[in-house]
Amino acid sequence: MRPTYNEAGCPPTCEEQAEAARILHVDATSIWNALMCCFPATSETRRGQQFVMGQHRVVGPEGQCVGIEQRVTVALPNCGCPEEEPS
Repeated sequence: MRPTYNEAGCPPTCEEQAEAARILHVDATSIWNALMCCFPATSETRRGQQFVMGQHRVVGPEGQCVGIEQRVTVALPNCGCPEEEPS
């Protein structure tokens, strides 16, 4: 939850802003670490799942919340569809 004005109309303190930024940074780092740690293990191929980590961005605020969008591009395996027989 991001800090906002209090009941008296005063803006958030520097400490409240710093704590909100720290939490957001920890969340972004946790997402990055989880993907880098666990995502390659989702495939049984020799080198694991092939993927590219894209940029992340902060989304929001909406209401009193902010979030993180992390882009990941994944190479999907061939569909294994049977080839059509020539007519």
